[in-house]
Amino acid sequence: MLNLSMKPTGWFQIGWSAEIPPGGVKPIKYFGHEMVAFRNRQGVLSVLDAHCPHMGAHLGYGGKVEGDCIACPYHGWQWNLQGENMLIPGEERRIPKRLRKWHVVERHGLLLLWHDPAGGAPREGWDLPDLFDHPELPADVNDFYPCYPDAIVFKPDERIHPQLMTENAADTAHFRFTHGAPEDPVLLDFDTSTPVWQSQMGFFNKHTKEIALRLFARNAGVGLSFTIFDHGKLGRRLVLSCTPVDDDSSDLRVSYFFPRDPDSPHVMPEHIRELARQTEGLFEEDARMWRHQRFRQQPIFAKRDVLGYRALREWCKQFYEAEGCPRGPLIVMEDTM
Repeated sequence: MLNLSMKPTGWFQIGWSAEIPPGGVKPIKYFGHEMVAFRNRQGVLSVLDAHCPHMGAHLGYGGKVEGDCIACPYHGWQWNLQGENMLIPGEERRIPKRLRKWHVVERHGLLLLWHDPAGGAPREGWDLPDLFDHPELPADVNDFYPCYPDAIVFKPDERIHPQLMTENAADTAHFRFTHGAPEDPVLLDFDTSTPVWQSQMGFFNKHTKEIALRLFARNAGVGLSFTIFDHGKLGRRLVLSCTPVDDDSSDLRVSYFFPRDPDSPHVMPEHIRELARQTEGLFEEDARMWRHQRFRQQPIFAKRDVLGYRALREWCKQFYEAEGCPRGPLIVMEDTM
């Protein structure tokens, strides 16, 4: 049985780097936790629990960056990048109470947070895939336009579970009916031996019977998907994320990286901007399904679904743990119909 908690373990996207400039402060909420993200003037990012231990004010609403600290908007208590108390106005003392510091990395303009229901640090072997340092199709990130702000989609507070997005990794049949593809792709191979799902899909030319397009996918857990489109030239690269906000909703994000046009290497030209504008429509083709979909523990598989889907769901089990203890069940979404 797959226990579908809204608090899975793993890496999740919480935004884009450019949303928080040096000296910037942003309130965020994920996995039922209120947090505050801020940068010092040198651009170093920190994400802390949001409420000041003094009187409980939320540091993300009116808090200001002072040096390496965020100052509480209520009484001015200051907390540094590590969550330590550095100043109580009018007093010489500091208190030993610390705010929880969340593990966050920035990669290619994305903000990625580690979540463990038991509060643990990132685990050995649970590494984030690199969209550009890829074994099949390595590329230089500088040969691509940044995704933000021209090639992104943000859909907050969607009643969608990240498992639904993740199952696209094994779903070949939906491309024709959901996205209007002329042919169904084939799941060429997959690897479930690590906490990163690796797979390859191929779209065949119906005339030559040769592969015209390959999709190389890496899924880092159940809420973060990295895909490369290989069609004989420097292909687009995509990050799709679904990050639970609380027990009912998630924030969904799409980040596209398009190859730079040699004629306009520094400014995204209009024909690529047009492709970027189509991103939301492509996303909506999937999202309109996920919003109303009922998860089935025991689906009636088509024959070609069985191998990939069963392997994917078995792989997904490692990410669902009870809060405060490893490998325990939380919510079992059972279809009894």
